[in-house]
Amino acid sequence: MAVGPAIALIGCGGISAAQLEAYRAADLNLTLLCDRTLAKARGRRDEYYPHAAITDSVGEVLGDPSIEIVDIATHVTGRTALVERALSAGKHVLSQKPFVLDLEEGERLIALADQEDRLLAVNHNGRWAPHFAIALDAVRGRQLGDVYSADFAVYWPHDQLFEHDPHFSRMTDLVLYDFGIHWFDLVAQLLEGSGSPLRVFAVASVRPDARIPVPTNAIVVIEYERATASIIFRASSPRAESGRFRIEGSSGTLVHDGESLGGALVELHNEAGRTDIAVEGDWWSRGMIGTMQELIDAIGEGRQPSNRASTALPGLSLCFAAIESVRTGLPVDPRSVRRYTQPGPSQG
Repeated sequence: MAVGPAIALIGCGGISAAQLEAYRAADLNLTLLCDRTLAKARGRRDEYYPHAAITDSVGEVLGDPSIEIVDIATHVTGRTALVERALSAGKHVLSQKPFVLDLEEGERLIALADQEDRLLAVNHNGRWAPHFAIALDAVRGRQLGDVYSADFAVYWPHDQLFEHDPHFSRMTDLVLYDFGIHWFDLVAQLLEGSGSPLRVFAVASVRPDARIPVPTNAIVVIEYERATASIIFRASSPRAESGRFRIEGSSGTLVHDGESLGGALVELHNEAGRTDIAVEGDWWSRGMIGTMQELIDAIGEGRQPSNRASTALPGLSLCFAAIESVRTGLPVDPRSVRRYTQPGPSQG
């Protein structure tokens, strides 16, 4: 029997299947599912949590005194209002990523959470993807010394996954914003000790044979005071799917080469030679449960979670700067960009 704080999920779209599968495997106490299309909530309930209640009323969720945590997995447009309502109703909140469209809005929600004495976390599940979690632990544990560079590349058929989705298939910044936020967040976490980010330069283009009419190719270069990062996205690559990273520091180098969402091994190279670190689990099983479990643990221990909303803002700043650079064709100081820039009429 599931134990722990009662959880309600608002938004039963595509990503909710991965969340609910992970929650069920971890025996989390999800008791209520909500979607404005009740049939979606019913379908997810029947497949994953047959004893849970369903509703199409957010007010019913927020008025239920048994619910302690509200997992808000809707699209970013309109999510700010839902987070605000949930916090004001006395609920702890896990917000889907990307967190907000405007850093000022994010700061306002963070302040509201503090005012209400509630915890507000962001579902940056990539931090718990096993290969990325190893990298974060290595950097935070000073196994690499001072980090000087972090380079990522990922090749996968994202266009095939979303060609029939009316929302994502026409999202101009599908790769840089909705998907790429994982990588921007990782860069911000990994290079936190490398000074301020100074410049971001990015280009994005449509691959002629892609199955969706929006950019799926992008390259991003990020300059910090004492480090440099790069990210290559190739999101309409139908063959030889792969993902890799290389993180170099003053006393060590971390290398990974696997599939787009992770592989079996991370290599640590230092003066002692090479150490192979086995990757256990995968992004979906570890990432989705990791971010919610961290919030649950933080509630129980009376502390802030490591994925608290304030930690999402630096990665969003890099993401916004990359999108602005694509729009202008120029390098952008991420400290000067506070919000997501909507695409112009010629870009969407």
